[in-house]
Amino acid sequence: MVVVVLLLSSSVVRLMIPNITGFLATTIPVAMSVGTAAGLNPVLCGLIVTIAGDAVLYYPAQSASSLVVYERGHLGAGEIFRFGILMTALGAVVVVLAVALPYWAVIGEPLTR
Repeated sequence: MVVVVLLLSSSVVRLMIPNITGFLATTIPVAMSVGTAAGLNPVLCGLIVTIAGDAVLYYPAQSASSLVVYERGHLGAGEIFRFGILMTALGAVVVVLAVALPYWAVIGEPLTR
């Protein structure tokens, strides 16, 4: 449940903070503290919010490449936002829960310590 809360809350924070560096500097320490308090591997909690925030763009100003496409008129802001929501569901939640957590467990970094 803590992982789902980290994913959802980091997505909301990513929506509010357009700069990836600012997002990561804000969320990684918080996620690691939450993970430690919940008895989870703090490194994995930091990686979870990294995946959740890096996988999505909600509006054109969050990335230079999406801004170029937006400025040229190939995509609208609504389309970028809808794609961001889709990527939050697929790119962040599914990848973390179905791929990353099992992979980390196999290589010796289980979620719980």
